[in-house]
Amino acid sequence: MTTSHALDPFAPDSPTHSGGAADGQSVIRGEYGYAVLDFALATTVLRDMRFVNAALTLMEQFGITDGPVHDFRARSLIMAEGARHIRLRTPLARFMGPTMVEDIRVELRTILADIDPGGRSDGPVDFNETVARKIPARVYCLLAGAPAEDAPLVARLSAGTLALLQRDPSLKDSILQSYDELFAYLTSLIARKREQGLGNDMLSFLIGQEIEGKLDAEELLSEATAMLEASSVNTSHQTALVVWTLLRERETWKRLQEDRSLVPAAVVEACRLYPRPGIVSKIASEDIDIAGTTVPAGSDVHVAVWSANRDPERFPNPDAFDIDRERVQPLTFSTGLHGCLGQSLAKVEMEEVVGFLLDRYPDATVVDEGTSIGHAGGRWLVDSLAVDLGPARAGRSVAEATP
Repeated sequence: MTTSHALDPFAPDSPTHSGGAADGQSVIRGEYGYAVLDFALATTVLRDMRFVNAALTLMEQFGITDGPVHDFRARSLIMAEGARHIRLRTPLARFMGPTMVEDIRVELRTILADIDPGGRSDGPVDFNETVARKIPARVYCLLAGAPAEDAPLVARLSAGTLALLQRDPSLKDSILQSYDELFAYLTSLIARKREQGLGNDMLSFLIGQEIEGKLDAEELLSEATAMLEASSVNTSHQTALVVWTLLRERETWKRLQEDRSLVPAAVVEACRLYPRPGIVSKIASEDIDIAGTTVPAGSDVHVAVWSANRDPERFPNPDAFDIDRERVQPLTFSTGLHGCLGQSLAKVEMEEVVGFLLDRYPDATVVDEGTSIGHAGGRWLVDSLAVDLGPARAGRSVAEATP
């Protein structure tokens, strides 16, 4: 039986444990429940359908035990299992296919050119505020067929609803208010699409699924809500973390300027080192043995992605940035049937932001003064990212510079 361990995977100082098993233990126990630390076991738990999503329980611990927000979460895709999970996931997986993702890549270059922060300040810019926070919401509006001017609202609603993951009960009222506003926004947007005619966007696709009888009205709103709440906040933080990492790896940055084919590998390696979704929480649906520890039914089980991603048994010299790693595939976007649906799109967003900097501001550097990045609740958090862009490469737009 696993005994209590001093390591708290949610504590701000938890990354002082570099990664992998702690004192030879892959599973540890504390007041939070159980934590899984190494890569192999984390992968096993994330793929084991006996461990169910803990999002509904977290809401209930906040005192959200009934009402529309509780009902949404109970019916949502992340809480669904078995045949219902496959039925709800399939439409979104089809829509978010490779063709759509590559189409978005082209649109991203236009968006980046539009929000280009260069020339608006004589000193460093907050890249987190001026770029990273804007991109995912603009992409969501493009996907959903919403006006681009809705992007600030989308970003605010995504941050407001996912504030649940901060595990701070004092945020209950603001979280409920954010969901109420989100439901109203999507209900209005869906109604306008029905009235004005469907297009080629994601919401139109989901409405079409309802018309064909593959989704009911509640499931349509639930799927649209899930996509909006997940659309912005995590991707914006992860994008800023990738830029922060790569701009400090100057030798790697030089290699990326010389060989753009390395950008995807660089993004994945940065996501391995600094995963925004650092904890994936599950609940054991029955008594389950993991690594010789019997986890009782109903127990909280937290997969410490930040630890698994630096497991020395899986990633030699795990604290080092190594663009040439083989078998990287970190757990930043989870794995298994509940792996992140939007991970391909998120990676493309990050790749294009890096490409934008390489093409337009190859001399960009991080300025420590004005940069605030920390770790809390198992997640890496970006408050600000000061970047000295340096001189712009004259005469080249993002669309022209990127093949």
